[in-house]
Amino acid sequence: MSQEGAVGNEEVKTELKRVLRMRDLIAFAIMTMVPIAPMGIYGIVAQLSHGHAPLAYAIGAVAMFFTAWTYGQFVWRYPEAGSAYAYVRETLGPHIGFIAGWTILLDYVLIPALVILVSALWLQELTGISMVIFAILFILFATVMNLLGVEMTARSSMALFIFETFVLVVFVAVSAYHVWVDPNLSFTLKPFYNPSDFSWSFIIAGTSVAVLSFLGFDIMTTLAEETIQARKVVSRAVILVIPTIALFFIAQTYLAAVVEPGYNFENPDVAFYYIAEKAGGKAVQMLCLLGTVLAWGVGDTLAAQAGIARILYSMGRQGHIPKVFAKVHPKYKTPYVSTIFVALITAPLIVLLSLKDLSSLVNFGALTTFLMMHIALIYRFVKIEKKHIYAVMPAIGFLVTGAVWYGLDILAKELGLAWIAVGILYLAYITRGFKVKTVLPV
Repeated sequence: MSQEGAVGNEEVKTELKRVLRMRDLIAFAIMTMVPIAPMGIYGIVAQLSHGHAPLAYAIGAVAMFFTAWTYGQFVWRYPEAGSAYAYVRETLGPHIGFIAGWTILLDYVLIPALVILVSALWLQELTGISMVIFAILFILFATVMNLLGVEMTARSSMALFIFETFVLVVFVAVSAYHVWVDPNLSFTLKPFYNPSDFSWSFIIAGTSVAVLSFLGFDIMTTLAEETIQARKVVSRAVILVIPTIALFFIAQTYLAAVVEPGYNFENPDVAFYYIAEKAGGKAVQMLCLLGTVLAWGVGDTLAAQAGIARILYSMGRQGHIPKVFAKVHPKYKTPYVSTIFVALITAPLIVLLSLKDLSSLVNFGALTTFLMMHIALIYRFVKIEKKHIYAVMPAIGFLVTGAVWYGLDILAKELGLAWIAVGILYLAYITRGFKVKTVLPV
C-alpha cells in the first residue's frame, strides 16, 4: 500500500463524530466570551472611557466583526478542525501555518488557567478556602466532561448559557425598574455620548480593554469536524455570534451606567457588584457573583479546554507535534490524549503565573494570530482568487487588530515574541532547517 493511501486510511480511522448544530456552536462561543463578562471588567472600561462603557463595547463589536468575517470566509473554504492554524497553513504554506498554530497555542493553552484562576480567587475571597482546591475541582470537572464526549460538553454549555442568560435578564429587569422608579435617574443617552466627558482618546482606551471580552468567538471553528454541515453552519455561526454577544454586553453596561452615572470607583475591579446591589439588593448581587463564577470556572473552562484539545489533535494529525496527540478514544470519539494533556499543564500554570500575566499573554496569542489570518485572507483574495475588492474587509480587520495589538503591555510582547522564537526554532528542527514538510522524524 502506498504511503499516501496509508495516511488516508489513518485519517478515516481518526475521524471525529459530527453531532453539533448551529445553536451548539453559538453557545460554545458565547460561553467562551461569557455573556456577563462585562460584570468583571465594567469598572475598568467605564473609568478608561470616562463613563462611555456601552459605546466602547459597541465599537469593539464593530472591530471584531471584521475578524469574524475573515473567519467565516476561511471556514467556508476549509471546514476542518484547526481554526486559524489550518486557514493560514492552507493559504501561506505549512511553515507559516505552523507558526500561526504555535501562536494560537499560547492563547488557547492559557485560557483554561486564566478563567479558572479568576473563579478560584473569587471563591477563595468569599470562603477563605485556598484557591488551589477550587482550581483542581474546576479542572477535574471540565476534563471528565470533555472526555465523555462533545455532546455532553455541548449540553453543559447550553445549560450554563441559559443560566447566564437568566442572570443577565434579572439584572436588566431590576435595573430598568430601579431607573424607572428612582426620580434621580433616567434613561439617558449620556453613556453613549456625554459632551462634558467625551474624548476619542478615552473611548479608544476603553475599547482596547472592552474588545478583549470578544476574544474566544473563534472557538467554534475548532469544532468544525464535529459539526453537521460544517461549511454552511460554522461560516454563518461565526458571523452571527458577534452581534448576539454585543447585545448582551451593551445592554448590561448601559444599564449599569444609568444606575450608577459616575465612573470614579473606589475599586473598579468590583464596581459592577456594587452596582448590582444598588439595582436589586443583596440577592441580585449574589446572583451576579454566582453567574460569573459558574460562567468562568465551569462554562468557559469546558469550552476552552475542548478548543485547545482539538488544536493539539489537528497539529498531531498533521505531524507538527507527536502523533499521540491525534489519538481518538475508541468509545467516546474524543481526542482524549490532548484533553488530558491540557488538564495536566493547566494546574501548574495557575500557581506559576499571575492573573495579569495570564491575561496579557492570552491577548498576545489571540491578536497575533488574528493578524496573520488577515494577511492570509488578503493574500488569498489578491494573489489566488483575484478578487481584489474583497481584500478591503481583511485589510480593515488587520489595521484595527494591529491598533489593539500595539496597545499590549511590553511584558506580553516580550514573552509572546520569545514564544514565537521558540516555535521557529522547533519548526527548524522538525523540518531539518526548513527543507522538508513539517512532519516529525520517526
